[in-house]
Amino acid sequence: MDTKVTDTRTAPDHGSIRRRRRCEICGHKFSTVEVYCRTALVVIKRNGSEEDFDGEKIAQGLQKAIKSDGAKERKIEILMQNILRHIREHYSKKIPTETIGQIVMEELKRIDPIAYLRFTSVYKNFREAYEFEEEVRNLEH
Repeated sequence: MDTKVTDTRTAPDHGSIRRRRRCEICGHKFSTVEVYCRTALVVIKRNGSEEDFDGEKIAQGLQKAIKSDGAKERKIEILMQNILRHIREHYSKKIPTETIGQIVMEELKRIDPIAYLRFTSVYKNFREAYEFEEEVRNLEH
């Protein structure tokens, strides 16, 4: 409970603050992240039902799409910052789930085209090989 803040940094999107802390008792160093909270954003699902926005669901989808490599965690961090910034800037009350999927796909396409294909194949529910081929052709353009 007795900690001292040794460094404070605002995220580039100004949506969170990272604080480096040190325990006054044992000297252990750790970081905390304070996230800007505002009125709850509601997601409109495909069936018309609504639920509170949960960024963790996006992070889980990104975890599955991006295969393990040395930069996986950093890629996910960058993607989440970009996705959440876009959502915060353009939506304040409600957002359709399809819009969230489109935002995620656009960000993945820019950073990791293979992860984009993995995510898109699940998101769009690909059933045939030609659907992958079409998406690869679109990606090449």
